[in-house]
Amino acid sequence: MSKRKHDIQEDEDDSGAWLMSYADMMTLVACFFILLIAFANFDPVGFTIDSQVIANHFNRDSAKHSMTKLEILQEEIAKHPELIDKLKISLKDGELLVTFSGSVLFEGEAHELKPEAVEALDTMIDIIKGRGLNYRILVEGHTDSLPLSKESLFKSHWALSSARASSVIERFEFYGFDPEKIVPIGLGSTKPLLPNEDEEGFPIEDNIQMNRRVIIKLLEPINKENQIKMGLGVYFKDATE
Repeated sequence: MSKRKHDIQEDEDDSGAWLMSYADMMTLVACFFILLIAFANFDPVGFTIDSQVIANHFNRDSAKHSMTKLEILQEEIAKHPELIDKLKISLKDGELLVTFSGSVLFEGEAHELKPEAVEALDTMIDIIKGRGLNYRILVEGHTDSLPLSKESLFKSHWALSSARASSVIERFEFYGFDPEKIVPIGLGSTKPLLPNEDEEGFPIEDNIQMNRRVIIKLLEPINKENQIKMGLGVYFKDATE
C-alpha cells in the first residue's frame, strides 16, 4: 500500500514539472513580443541620447582613459576659468592648437609679454606640465601687414613675429621643458586669417586684431627615433627613450 502511495506521489511530482518549463517558455515569448514592439517604435535619436547617458554614467572612468593625452589637455585648458576668454583651442591632425590673440599677449609692436599675459600663459603651461614635460612644442608668431613704425625695434614683420614666438618659448623653458623639443617660428604676415585691408586699401581693424596672433602647437612625445619635417627644416628630433 505504501508503495502505491509512493508511485502516486511521484506521478503527481512529474505531472507538475512541465509547468515550470511552460512558464519559462511563455516568459521568453512575452519578452520577444515586447522587443518587437520596442523596435517597431524605435527612435534613433532618442535611443542614441539614452545610450550615451547610460554609457557616461556607468563608464566614466573607462571613457576618460580612452581619451588621448591631447584630448584631456584640450578639455582641461578649455574649461579653466582664467583661460576661457583669452584663447581658442582645437585638436586637428594629432596637434593641439592653442591660439592667443596678439593683443592678449603683447602691446602694439612690443615683443615682451604683458604682465597679465604672463599669468595666463603660465596657467596654461602649468596645466601642460601637469601632464608631462615631454611634449613637442611649436610656437608660431603671426603679425598683420601694416608698415612698422619708425620707433619700432624691428626692421620687419619677420623679426617681430620671431621675437614674439621666442618670448612665449622662454616661458616653457622657464618651467622646465626641454629646449630641444620647443621651437619658435616667425611667419610674419604671410598667413593672415582675413584680409588686413579692404578693397580701397583702408585697414580693417577687426581683421588686423585676428591676424596678430600666436599659435602654440602641441604634439605628443614619441619614443622611437623620428623626425618631424615641416617646410624646409627639421624642427624636432626625438631620441629613443
